[in-house]
Amino acid sequence: MKQVPMKFKGYSWHHNPREIVFENTKQLNETLAPFDKSVVQNTGRHNMRISGEGELFGDDCIEQFKELLALFREGGSGVLTIAGMPSVYAEFESLKLVGKPRPDVLSYSFAFRELMEERDDKRREIIAAENETLWDISYRFGIDIDTLVRLNPQVKRPDILTAGEVVRLC
Repeated sequence: MKQVPMKFKGYSWHHNPREIVFENTKQLNETLAPFDKSVVQNTGRHNMRISGEGELFGDDCIEQFKELLALFREGGSGVLTIAGMPSVYAEFESLKLVGKPRPDVLSYSFAFRELMEERDDKRREIIAAENETLWDISYRFGIDIDTLVRLNPQVKRPDILTAGEVVRLC
């Protein structure tokens, strides 16, 4: 079985990163009372940070890095899709070229920051945008991917939709 590539805003990684870290943290405040126990207050979770490292392979590895760099510099948020994980709405936070370049191989590291935004979940169907996938729609509307696949038997591959294709949400 071919693994689905990592995607962000229409860009698909040629090779998935070899390491991905999903960092989840909360803001905890501790108040100390004289001669008494301390009190810990949970004031909410931070936006998740998704980071990792990988290699770009092939005689076009420099061009692949330039495409990633252009995506980073473009800015703006989008849906980050990683195989086996729920999609997240994110912003590209950092991109680094690491180590010494070798023939046909560039090592890099990256980080994305999740954006916790409200989802638009009142519609019954939508029109797929260019480079949109069922995973993007799943995240955006808070609908389980298996439910979307069941509701849309015309979609042969959830990672490929045609711009203008109608997708049922319920």
